[in-house]
Parts: sequence; C-alpha cells; structure tokens
Amino acid sequence: MKKRVFSVIAALAVSLTVLCFFAGADVSPRVFVLDYANVISDSDETRVKEEAERVAAKTGLNIVVVSADDIGTPKTDARTVEYADDKYEELCGINTDGILFLINCDTKYDYISTSGSGINYFSDYRIQRVMDAVWDDLVDGNFGDAAYTFVGQVEKYYDRGKANNQDPTVATDEFSFFDFIASAPVPIFIGGIIGLISYLTLSGNYKLEKPGTRNYILDNSLAFERCNDTFVGNVTHTIYTPRSSSSSGGSHSRSHSSTHHSHSGGTHGGGGRHR
Repeated sequence: MKKRVFSVIAALAVSLTVLCFFAGADVSPRVFVLDYANVISDSDETRVKEEAERVAAKTGLNIVVVSADDIGTPKTDARTVEYADDKYEELCGINTDGILFLINCDTKYDYISTSGSGINYFSDYRIQRVMDAVWDDLVDGNFGDAAYTFVGQVEKYYDRGKANNQDPTVATDEFSFFDFIASAPVPIFIGGIIGLISYLTLSGNYKLEKPGTRNYILDNSLAFERCNDTFVGNVTHTIYTPRSSSSSGGSHSRSHSSTHHSHSGGTHGGGGRHR
C-alpha cells in the first residue's frame, strides 16, 4: 500500500515537473529580424538581433523587425496594416505582448504594429516619436541603422512606463525637459544665451530708478475732463466660442492608443508614415 501511494506521489511530481517545463518553455520573448527585401547587411542584422534579444529579455516584449518588398495586393495603407498584424501573429501568436517594425520597401508606408501590453507602452504619440527617431535613416536608406534605433526606442519607452493609464502605479508619458531640448531649434538656445549675456552686461552699467510720477509729469500740466457718449438703438452681443484642441490631422494623444482587430481577431495598436 505504501509503495502504491509513493508511486502515485512520484508520478504526480514528475507530471507537474513536465507541465511546468513545457509551460515555461514558451515564456521567454521572441525576437525576429527578417530581411525579406534584402536591404539590411548581415553585420547589421546580427547587431540588431543581439540588441533586440537584450531588450526583449529586459522588457518581456516580443520584438520583430521585418523588411518587405511585396506586401501583397492591393497596394494600400490598409493592406500594409494587415500585413504587419498578420506577420506579428504568425511569428509570436495572437494577443501576445510585443511590437513589430515593418520597413516597407514596397509602398514606402513604414508601419509599427503593437500587441498585448505593447499597446499600453506605445500610445499613438509615442509611436510617432519612434518614427521621428528612425525617419532620417529610413529616408536615406540606412535600414540597418533604422532597425537598431527602433530597438533602442523600445527600451526607452519601456523604461518610461506605460503610456496608457490602465495601471496607476506606473508613470504616464510626459514631455520632459530633455524632449524639449531635443526638439527645440538650435537658434532658440543660441538667442537665449546671447540675450542672457547682454542683459547681465548692460544691467551692470545702468542703475535702475524706481518708477514715479514726479519724474514724468510737469507741475500744473495735468487736467481731467469728463466726457459721456450715449449710444441709441445699438445692441451688441458677444459670444465666446472655445477653440477645439483637436487637429484635423488625427489624434496623437500622449496617453491614447488607437486599436483595431486583425483577421484572426487579435487586438493591435499601431501607426505608420509615408516616406
């Protein structure tokens, strides 16, 4: 009897160990760098994949970079979105946590697709900031550098916390002082420095006097006269109409992610830009 009980316990322990092994075998995030368009050199592909593996291990997000010279038909933006979403699901599964960067050498509409918690980390606003970061390299055809920069942006915004407000314990997206420095034109800073130096120099040479009427008004030169204007038959109404804060170009809220569904029913966020 004891041997039978021991055998049952041992069998259960082995079964649980095997289940835990297979359950945990697929936990690690997936990384893919697929150069279908053959526009990324072997050395760049290696460094992008190594960096993506490091960032994926840190963030827990699947990271996919794909270059494509044929997204299928029709050659529309909607087809680009379908291609990116379908490719992510094919590689990483439906509604898993991750992000895909499509370098579209077919229609030149580059696109970022997000899934799972990737949707929360990458709002519409952040996706456009990522596109800003990779844009010059995309336009210049430096696709390996664009892919490497993209991976760095994934880590950057993961460190900042979720952009959407689902989790109150993490930071929301904010336009930091460093973002301002990075985005402001250089002449503004040069002008500000020159103005500050000029002020400090001139203020040391002149003594400021306190303002007063004695310095500007001559004795017996000020007279007051009362005038009345009477308006008859005119009624004026003033109505205040607040100006809408939204732009006609679409919403890029810092804390909002537009979502849509793929053919398989998966939920995705994303955004793109034409070269």
